[in-house]
Amino acid sequence: MNYFKKDYIVNISSLINRELNFYAHVDENRKETLQEHIDLCNKYFDKINKSKEMGRIFKNFEDLYLNDLDEEYILLFRKLVINTINFHDIGKINPEFQHRKMNNKILDKSIFEGIKDKHSIISSVLYINYFIDEIDNIKKVNKAVGKKLSQILFLNGYIISRHHSKLSDFEEFVKSFDEDYCGDADKVISSLNNSYNYVYNKEFNRSTKVMLKKCRNVKKTLIKNSKEESIYVYTYVKLLFSLLVACDFYATTEFMNNLELNEFGEISDISNFYDLYKESEIYKSIRNYEKNEYKKENDLKNENDINVLRTEMFLDAENELFRNLNSDIFFLEAPTGSGKSNVSINLSFKLLEENKSMNKIYYIYPFNTLIEQNISSLEMIFINDVNPIDNVFNNIAVVNSINPIKVENEKDINEDITEEFDYKYYAKALLDRQFLNYPMILTTHVSLFNTMFDSRKESLFSFHQLANSVIVLDEIQSYKNTIWSEIITFLKGFSKILNMKVIIMSATLPNLNYLTDSDEDTTTLIKDREKYFSNPLFKDRVVVNYDLIEKEIEEIYDHVKNSSLKGKKILVEFIKKQSAYEFYNKLKEDEEINSKIELITGDDNSIERQRIINIAKNSNNIILIATQVIEAGVDIDMDIGYKDISKLDSDEQFMGRINRSCKKSGIVYFFNVDKADLIYKNDIRMNKKFTLEDENMKKILVNKYFKDYYLPILKALKTYYNDSLSELNLNEFFSEDVGGLKFDKITSRMKLIEEDMWSISVYLSRNIEKEDGTILYGNEIWDSYKTILLDKNLDYAKRQIKLSEARSLLNYFIYQVKKCDLIYNDRIGDLYFIEDGEKYFRDGKVDKEKLITGIGDFI
Repeated sequence: MNYFKKDYIVNISSLINRELNFYAHVDENRKETLQEHIDLCNKYFDKINKSKEMGRIFKNFEDLYLNDLDEEYILLFRKLVINTINFHDIGKINPEFQHRKMNNKILDKSIFEGIKDKHSIISSVLYINYFIDEIDNIKKVNKAVGKKLSQILFLNGYIISRHHSKLSDFEEFVKSFDEDYCGDADKVISSLNNSYNYVYNKEFNRSTKVMLKKCRNVKKTLIKNSKEESIYVYTYVKLLFSLLVACDFYATTEFMNNLELNEFGEISDISNFYDLYKESEIYKSIRNYEKNEYKKENDLKNENDINVLRTEMFLDAENELFRNLNSDIFFLEAPTGSGKSNVSINLSFKLLEENKSMNKIYYIYPFNTLIEQNISSLEMIFINDVNPIDNVFNNIAVVNSINPIKVENEKDINEDITEEFDYKYYAKALLDRQFLNYPMILTTHVSLFNTMFDSRKESLFSFHQLANSVIVLDEIQSYKNTIWSEIITFLKGFSKILNMKVIIMSATLPNLNYLTDSDEDTTTLIKDREKYFSNPLFKDRVVVNYDLIEKEIEEIYDHVKNSSLKGKKILVEFIKKQSAYEFYNKLKEDEEINSKIELITGDDNSIERQRIINIAKNSNNIILIATQVIEAGVDIDMDIGYKDISKLDSDEQFMGRINRSCKKSGIVYFFNVDKADLIYKNDIRMNKKFTLEDENMKKILVNKYFKDYYLPILKALKTYYNDSLSELNLNEFFSEDVGGLKFDKITSRMKLIEEDMWSISVYLSRNIEKEDGTILYGNEIWDSYKTILLDKNLDYAKRQIKLSEARSLLNYFIYQVKKCDLIYNDRIGDLYFIEDGEKYFRDGKVDKEKLITGIGDFI
């Protein structure tokens, strides 16, 4: 699609004084002219447009927001878009900028009084000035069209003004034209009206009051938009901002590092992934079953092999996908232990195979443990042991706070690399991470939400990468339920503009369509849920027992102890970490217990967690004490479970750890010791009538009728949040905040995890042995991190890569404690270093009592 034509681009050199030399960047003895930088930015916009077919995305916006415009107006819209990139740095003609930043004294006097060396706001004003007359003329002929194009003009000007900072509220841009606020745009206009022709050739004669009025009118029309239109505009602004910043960064990197980027993280051919996946034994087995057994009159209720049910579900979901390829949102509700991850991999590959415009896959998880488990599964499928350089696995990246920034395979790097190559190597790795230039990404829901809703520049870098992607959201019920309405509403809007497909999956999947009053463009992939949820292999795999729900902790302890005497694999989950530690210590001190006793909590690093999981897998006589970290994604198969009740969907997730293989009998005893509502604050699901304290909920968990569980919850959410007269009102949020582009308010509302203001991070230094025998020396890792931080000679890109590698090792030693008067040996920012950290551990576990008395309360 030839969407953006090069003749749309305004010749910037014709607008500025050709007798003066204007520079964009300097690097030692090299100088880049302003026109050279602009040309590079336009080049990268063209590259990204072609590789990601961004024209399709802007065409979606045209169809949905600028609907029914005549061709000449649509062409003007496209011209406005591409010239946002073209004009973004024209403000560098500011003599003060040239003098201070470029060491280029072109005039003896300052033109832009009060602006100093700023340039973005100048670029914004000059951009608006260039096109405003044309749009004003359109208004005279067609007022409605003129209003829409005026919106685009000022939105683009706003984007230009913010391209070196975060996206602040649009109201701030409006105020910048107001002389009463001493706004920067007002200062620029006044300066240009007086002395512009020293640097700028095009006539400039604007009234600040008129410009302010036009900008205010844009804001007024924006907040009158419908909910859907507000999301379309929000998406457009973030998309164009992300593209502008990407082009600017890539162009600057090419000049500064002599590094040209030609790949931006697309899956050029899904068969490279899919063909390898099809060679897996599981996939072959499924296709063999499809050929010989699927859709025959089989009595699945009497089926004894759980893999048959998993295969049926795989094929049912795939067939439903084929029937609804035009849908945007796909819901996959399937029981715990039914192989949802395998189904989602196949579905995401199918979507790319059937839709050639799609070229990226995100797998989104609520916990890093789920990422660890799934990356291991993908590694087994896609690693090429014969030719490591050709590994498809190299195109898969984990993006979270634990894994270091992904770099090229070190085996490919010549040890005798030149300094220039070294420089490029790290610069490219950093750019790839900042802009998510990876074909397939595994990351957390927090990371995804930062990209979608955060207003900081570094979060917005990769927003354009959402275009033409398949996003798989796992365990959606773990997301903050107070914003479920906002989440599904945004996802539906994003999908329409960005050509996204979203697969939402869970064993306890709420009907999110209920919150939007529409199931348009959505598909439920498992039409006959009872085929699976009511099947004995899933429904009766684990017997639910409520005999302990009124008992005290002493009776629960005795029950667990008696069960251990039978030589069983026992899992006990507490919702409070303190309770888990106390129960664990009591078991360890009980000489009558012969079982292996282990404890797994969120405190454990990945080395300790994997050690425990391996023991749980291989031992037939073990008591594993755990917190909520065990609920989802931990691949263990236990005989007996004990759980402190919390949210019903968490209780169901826990049951998925019991008798996963269906080869034995499984039982779960629920008890009620700690108050879960103190843990899950503001979660409506903690109302007693929605927990196992209610008799009706007990029946729902046994019968797996989660629709009956979620319907009253969704009704309550809709009543309290959607229809509330308070500031929580959903329609008001979309009209006032989203429509008014109040980015800070949107960021705050869509935050999944609230910041913990009452804890501090402590680095407990000790020596840790990994599975392969490698020793991690805590003191050395700390010193190495400090050395990198203090090394002034490291270039920025290499420094960031090395810091990410160092931080990934720091994570093995960092713990959270409540704020207290801390005696420490060293400190970096808010991270406190304790040199003799080993004394706070007992049997490889943090010693709770010692921490409370020695450091402070452990969280």
